[in-house]
Amino acid sequence: MKLALALLAACWGLAGQTRWEKFRSDLPDSSVSVAVIQNARVVWQNGKITEAACEEPVIAERIPKKLLDTPAPMPLGATIRQVLENKADGTPGEEVLENPEFFEALHTSGPLPNAVEFAARAHGELGWLSEEYGGQRVFWCHSSSVLIVRIPAKKLALVVAAPFDGSSIARSLIALTFFREVAGMPVAESDTLIDSGQVRKALDAFPEIANAPDVSLLKIFAELNLPETEASATAVIKAHPSLPTAWFYYGQYVEKNKRYREAAACYEKITLHEPPWHNWTVAAAKKELTYLKTY
Repeated sequence: MKLALALLAACWGLAGQTRWEKFRSDLPDSSVSVAVIQNARVVWQNGKITEAACEEPVIAERIPKKLLDTPAPMPLGATIRQVLENKADGTPGEEVLENPEFFEALHTSGPLPNAVEFAARAHGELGWLSEEYGGQRVFWCHSSSVLIVRIPAKKLALVVAAPFDGSSIARSLIALTFFREVAGMPVAESDTLIDSGQVRKALDAFPEIANAPDVSLLKIFAELNLPETEASATAVIKAHPSLPTAWFYYGQYVEKNKRYREAAACYEKITLHEPPWHNWTVAAAKKELTYLKTY
């Protein structure tokens, strides 16, 4: 019996070692600093992570629960809880969370905790971006230097010392590798192709992704000036008509194609919205409208 148990333990250890080696080898950059946390302890680490945690969920956790259902500093009519129930598609809180005035109104003193220590603690959902992926609810936050991804149902977290500016975790090859190799979640091939830059190949193989209501795809298509931007914008705006980034990315696309009146209409959707949107796109849209007046 003891021999059988020892053999099983040895096999488990070998399988575990193989899994981490596969994870490391599949990382888009093997030199990047990464930590995997399970059940509140670091189970694997590559390099050292000294970056601080992301501000959004930290601030959310510092707000007394009795204040969550009180009016938010912005937007008008929303509660603090509604603003902090952030979604990856931008509703209802992302456009507010991007505004520094909201942070200044709620900010409490004290340094941000280390990213790895922060990710190892139990957390709620407020302040985190959230998305369904591979049959799991996934939460994440990011700053200019660190990305934290949580899969609460699996008690797993990933901390990466690398910049991340996407609006969907399905656009991060590091996160997708973590889902597949560590969490055992299914990963769409089209997602890995898009993240690796093979967008045309992904569209040819999976044309249906052009009709997905995914604002991060809309951004990619618009930046590459692809004709699929039209279908993508239609899908995103139909699903999320009050998403300022969707109007801005589509405005950029039609402006590139010298459809200036349509571009102005997109930017005015942002600048003239009532109640006013608190988003980086407002200033950017005003700048584009000033530029368009020269035509």
